[in-house]
Amino acid sequence: MIKVITSKNNERVKFAYSLKENKNRKIHQMFLAETFKSLQMALANNMVVEIFATEYVDAPSEIPQNLVSEEVLKKLSSNVNPEGVVFIAKMKQYEVSNPNKILYLDNISDPGNMGTLIRTALAFDYDLVVTSENCVSIYNEKVINSSKGAIFQIPVITGQLKDYIGTHQILVTNLSKKAVDFNSIEIPEKFVLVLGNESHGVSKEIIKLATTEIIIPIKNIDSLNVAIAGGILMNKIH
Repeated sequence: MIKVITSKNNERVKFAYSLKENKNRKIHQMFLAETFKSLQMALANNMVVEIFATEYVDAPSEIPQNLVSEEVLKKLSSNVNPEGVVFIAKMKQYEVSNPNKILYLDNISDPGNMGTLIRTALAFDYDLVVTSENCVSIYNEKVINSSKGAIFQIPVITGQLKDYIGTHQILVTNLSKKAVDFNSIEIPEKFVLVLGNESHGVSKEIIKLATTEIIIPIKNIDSLNVAIAGGILMNKIH
């Protein structure tokens, strides 16, 4: 069914807007996303609940579709120049059996980094992304936008690294004397690659669980942005 909405005070618009808050996302198990590319990925994975667009979108007829004014779209969008579509998606409960390649993110706080890392994990064919409890929400709008739709294609769950001890090699990035050049390691069949917080790196509790501590050899500066480091490592370790 297609409806026309021109008022920012419309009840459906108010509900969609409420999903900008994490507490409401948790209550309803839904989140906001945008761009036509992300919409197509979400549709392919049966995650779209409702669409708000300035023009008709080709989507299954059972999905409610709202033709909205530019004013309404700007209210719902997190971008300065919205592409033309915002949609409500449902959170997906993933059950990933026997994953081989896992990216574990420990206390990643920047939404842009989180989204980029999820996108990169998809690009290098990782099976699963696991985030620690203290990471930024994967349903944060900036995370969704920077993932470029990857959030709809790769399983992302919250979990504990200890769950993979005994079944996977734990490769932890760390600036320590014990760390070995990542180029020199033999890539295991089943592994977890661990990346840490932008300012503090991987927590001490997580480092203790490492099978191998790894490092990227660099010159002239002491560290790299975690999303850049993740890209370098996943290009090699996959």
